[in-house]
Amino acid sequence: MISDLIIYTPMYVTLFWALIFLISKHSNNSAKQFLGIFMVAAFTVYLSHAVFFQKHNNIFIYFDPLYNFASLSVYPLYYWYIKLLTSETHIKLRNLRLLIPALFFGLATFVVYLFMTEQEREYYINTFLFEVPTTGVETILVKVQRGIYLLSRFTFLIQVIVFLILGSKLVKRYNSRIANFYSNLENRTILWVKLLLISFIVTSFMSMVFNFIGREVFFDSSFLLVIPSAIFSILLFFIGFQGHLQNYTVVDLIEDENQHPEFDFKETNQKLLKEKLVRLFEEEAIYRNYDLKMTRVSMLLQTNRTYISNIINSEFSCSFSEFVNRYRIKEAKNILTDFSYDKFSLSHISDEVGFGSLHTFIRVFKEQEGVPPGKYRQKFLQKNRTSLSNS
Repeated sequence: MISDLIIYTPMYVTLFWALIFLISKHSNNSAKQFLGIFMVAAFTVYLSHAVFFQKHNNIFIYFDPLYNFASLSVYPLYYWYIKLLTSETHIKLRNLRLLIPALFFGLATFVVYLFMTEQEREYYINTFLFEVPTTGVETILVKVQRGIYLLSRFTFLIQVIVFLILGSKLVKRYNSRIANFYSNLENRTILWVKLLLISFIVTSFMSMVFNFIGREVFFDSSFLLVIPSAIFSILLFFIGFQGHLQNYTVVDLIEDENQHPEFDFKETNQKLLKEKLVRLFEEEAIYRNYDLKMTRVSMLLQTNRTYISNIINSEFSCSFSEFVNRYRIKEAKNILTDFSYDKFSLSHISDEVGFGSLHTFIRVFKEQEGVPPGKYRQKFLQKNRTSLSNS
């Protein structure tokens, strides 16, 4: 009973999320809908696993081609999902070419089974897949089928490495793009995208490990089986849960970017434009606008936002978001160290300097100063009170 629950848990998780994403309506969010397709592929893989670990030798012949196709589809579909989050606004059929290896090995396995005799199928499945001693001869078709399986596992390993690299590049490019457009990144998916990459890395690593070990190792041990089952169940639930929460994608970013047209005029004097930019922040305190975007800055300076972004990146060695937050933290430090403002709450200070939320204020302050704002204020005020009492 316990072993059955262990075997079926990843299957339940993927089926649950597949139904959630495919049944629900997701207007203007094709990524969520596509995540449902990914979950269907993952469900098929774990359904095949269940048949395998339950030792249904007699029907596994029908699941083996399906398993080869689904297992080699999971990572391409996952990468396709990342593309819909970070770079593509809709589902593009040209990405179907990512599934060519899966289709090839699935069909190849199916065709070879068709040409096999009943004895050859039984010998291959029992001897090679289930490692059960069976009388018979290893024919050419058995050898071909075994070669297809081994080559498909090698292809899976290559897929993990390739899509990990490609996915990392997409995420890095997307992170840079939103950080150079928005001042506040809260609820704009940068944290989720980072977590998505981490889950991609962990899932990829565990897939490689368990494919290297081989499924047959877990036949006689429910304890060993619980390890991969628990890991994949947690990761898949995490991916589904975060995907369900995600409402912001590259589609929204593009809409925000196109909300204001680009100015044709470009300031050729970089030094002068830099001075205007600094003046805009230091004298007019534009950073207090909690939802400040690069388009607003470009409008005020009457120049191209890409040009401003390049100046911030090169002259100040940071992104637009980091540039804005430096000014916010600078003013926050002045308030926190001013005795006349010691009754101000952190939430009030957060709003005053332009942060969208207290959580973001605390996180950014700690990143820049090494301590939370409350501790920074307490340490400074205590130090100054001690100095006053001694004097």
